Amino acid sequence: MPKTGEKCTQGGIYMCSIHEDNEIPISKGETFPPCPYDGGHGASWILIRPDK
Repeated sequence: MPKTGEKCTQGGIYMCSIHEDNEIPISKGETFPPCPYDGGHGASWILIRPDK
């Protein structure tokens, strides 16, 4: 499970493991951001829809 600050190796739609209503699109090679909820925090990101 990728974490904030790591590079994305599989583009797609990811959700925060803590705030499941926070979904982000991210492309391969981009850096995972912090979750902006609750003032911002490091997060683990779960792939829910991979890019085709």
